[in-house]
Amino acid sequence: MNTRESKCLLCPLGCDIAFRAKGEAVAGPEFCANRGPHGARLCARGLYGTELLNHYQRVATPLVRNNGVLRETSWEAATARLASAVLEVIEGAGSEAIALVTDPTHSTEELEAIGQLAGMLGTRSVSCMFEPQDWPLVLAGGSADASSLEEANCIIVFGDVFFTHPVLARVVLDAKYTARGNSLFVVDPRRSNTAWFASEHVQNRPGTEALVLACLLKALKDSGKLQGNAPGWLDSTDDAVLLEASGVSGDVIARMSQAFALANRAAVVVAPPARGMTDVALVGRLAGLLAGTAEDQKSCILLPSGGNVRGAQEVVARNRWKAISTVVADLEAGKYRALLSFGADILEAFPSKTLSKAVSELDLTASFSLFKGQIEAASSVVLAGASWLESDGSAALFDGTTFEWKSIGAPSWGCRTLVDVVSMLETTLATTRTQPSRDAGGTVDDVSFEVSDSEWPMRLASITEELPAATGEELVLITLPATAHSGAGSITRWITWAAELFPAGFVEISTGDAATRGISDGERVIVAAQEVEVELCARVTDRLCTGVAAVPSHDVAARGLFSWKAGRDGWFSTGPASVRVYRKQQQ
Repeated sequence: MNTRESKCLLCPLGCDIAFRAKGEAVAGPEFCANRGPHGARLCARGLYGTELLNHYQRVATPLVRNNGVLRETSWEAATARLASAVLEVIEGAGSEAIALVTDPTHSTEELEAIGQLAGMLGTRSVSCMFEPQDWPLVLAGGSADASSLEEANCIIVFGDVFFTHPVLARVVLDAKYTARGNSLFVVDPRRSNTAWFASEHVQNRPGTEALVLACLLKALKDSGKLQGNAPGWLDSTDDAVLLEASGVSGDVIARMSQAFALANRAAVVVAPPARGMTDVALVGRLAGLLAGTAEDQKSCILLPSGGNVRGAQEVVARNRWKAISTVVADLEAGKYRALLSFGADILEAFPSKTLSKAVSELDLTASFSLFKGQIEAASSVVLAGASWLESDGSAALFDGTTFEWKSIGAPSWGCRTLVDVVSMLETTLATTRTQPSRDAGGTVDDVSFEVSDSEWPMRLASITEELPAATGEELVLITLPATAHSGAGSITRWITWAAELFPAGFVEISTGDAATRGISDGERVIVAAQEVEVELCARVTDRLCTGVAAVPSHDVAARGLFSWKAGRDGWFSTGPASVRVYRKQQQ
């Protein structure tokens, strides 16, 4: 037996992982040296490696659809079939009728290879499928590293970082309990696992995190504890209005601001859920402003969910890819005839009847996949993809630090790396396609999160105006992260024990809302939003206030309760939704 080391790419902390190996066979996880923020610990996601390599439901060889059935074939036959279908679309509808999508669970080299393939095909419709909260968060600014949490006297967390980035839990708790008087404030509508350990849980109204941050800045300014020039828009900010909208008292804000200002070392951490934190870009910028306008040793840590989100953002910006919200809208509008998916299942990430219908009507859908998800069910060609553990690569951490890793072994069964597959396709297409001009077309520049000084009050006011109201019938819906799942769960939901410990198919509602509706814990209920109705299992809990409901972000059906239409800024909403929850037999 020997030990092979690699990196985990299921969140942006880049934890070291190790495996026991004998020859070409990988036997299981192994203890890894004490390096990085994890301190030799791994969360549940970090233990997925072995199962990803040997999972019995993994796509093990290329598949092509004949007579409506996906059947195994050779790589040569699969790539020839795909190349022929692509050329047929180009000849009939032009290069711009082809869209390519991928996701941040890939190395930077793999993302660049996809961009090169798009160039060969002549299409500018290439995109990276960020989770809705990730793209605006990384564009909000840079992030300090995890060492900023060490020995911090005050930490303010927005979100449930113990679930979104579990290995940071030890760092946060060590900081809180290192010295008497150290404080941990957690701003979250739900009494999360992170909130359990807080000195004070600030249970705000869903979607009002930006308002809470603005109130903190206002309190620091009014007390004379802001360093340097205070932002001019604070003078015209009516914190009483913001406090009322957020459901947080002025006394709580005073305690938070005082603890943050008096701390020799402090940090504000933003770890948004997929849906529930309105205007994540504004939240990120306000968090950076809070840290930047206080004295030295105050840091801002922005934590996206995806493994290589920072690296992907650089590739997207450098190559002027389209925003995934634009590609989804264009698919629904019928602007494409072909979709090539490299690990990105848009049908599971942004589910809607309109998108499913649009994909089903394409002339060509092909996917490079580890497992058979919904996009594979719609594909005529499925290429057996290798995971990042089976290839060399590099990526960027949440703080922008780059890291590299080596493959722990050759790709399992008949799988191939994404770079190899792209090279095969390029070889097949090389004789017929030339590099096109790429000066025109929509780009991510169409989606802007820039906030000028004059816009701050307007953005804050729009949050108060657009927050969904909890009425007698409707509840405000947010998403929940899960330690064992990453993003929309397209990879992690296939792991058997993860599905058992962190299942989908449920909705959390408060004890008060359950009593009003006559709902019992464990009962099957209907959750309805606009034209969508989903049957889920009710979990009655005291973690939520009356008027708030929550669903797991890795549940495809539950994600369909949210609207995935682009907003005024061109991006998906990151805020909560409104739903009705009622007993199944009352239909």
